[in-house]
Amino acid sequence: PALTPVPPPAPPPEVPAPFSPAELVHIGNSLTQLGAKHPTRFLEVFQEQLALAIPRMTQEECEMVEPTLAFSQLMHDPLRRAFLERCAKVDAGEALPTSGGCAAPDIAQFQREAEQRRRRQKRHRNIYAIEASVRKETFSFFSSLSPEVRTYLDRLHAAAEHLPHEGSSKLAAQVADVLDQLGVECQMSKTSGPLSLHVVAKATNPRAEVAEVVYECSDAQAFYAQRPEDKGATPQPTSQTKFRHKLLSRLGVQLTHINGYEWLHMSEAQRVNYMVRLQSLQ
Repeated sequence: PALTPVPPPAPPPEVPAPFSPAELVHIGNSLTQLGAKHPTRFLEVFQEQLALAIPRMTQEECEMVEPTLAFSQLMHDPLRRAFLERCAKVDAGEALPTSGGCAAPDIAQFQREAEQRRRRQKRHRNIYAIEASVRKETFSFFSSLSPEVRTYLDRLHAAAEHLPHEGSSKLAAQVADVLDQLGVECQMSKTSGPLSLHVVAKATNPRAEVAEVVYECSDAQAFYAQRPEDKGATPQPTSQTKFRHKLLSRLGVQLTHINGYEWLHMSEAQRVNYMVRLQSLQ
């Protein structure tokens, strides 16, 4: 008897990309943090995959996008526009939930919410930095966005003033201690837009044109690790550090830099003299 033709198997569920949105974001973040140069074909493929991934991104995945990726050649203007539209749709940057006040919480749900909050806390500020940079660096691009996206970005802009300070580094604390020894008033809790400032000291030079001196305390994390053969060379700031300094400049903050690789080699007396000199120069 003639064999009955076997119908072709049902096609598998559509898989729009070999990488998930989260995996693509991790790849893009890593490449831009390294300041990598990209071959043309790689750029084309990555952008094609990102175009497929953006409409599927969750709120948390949108918040994972580092500003260095959002303003790199990996995310050109059409992709950046689509990304911001997606952020508006999922309300990326929404205020982090507080722990519930329920008398008898569901333990499993409480643990899931706590874990999600911890994950979002690490990246939550990214979208605020992206908003500030869109507004300050590419205003013509900002003006061309849809009214809905601009309204969303305006909400982020207003909410950025209420973001908590990210905390102080060991280097910033040491600088503040020296200033305290010198009798100079300083604060370690000030912010500018979405960015936390390290140390803000009262200007002591009577000829100073500013009332405050903003010290940018760059520790080892602000620089690329050096190879053994680069010993003695000046450490290079990471792309994240460069982005931070550029955005603070756009926000009107004039920084006085203190580099950890110099500070570490100073004695206590040298640190005091160094801060006296910096204060007198402002």
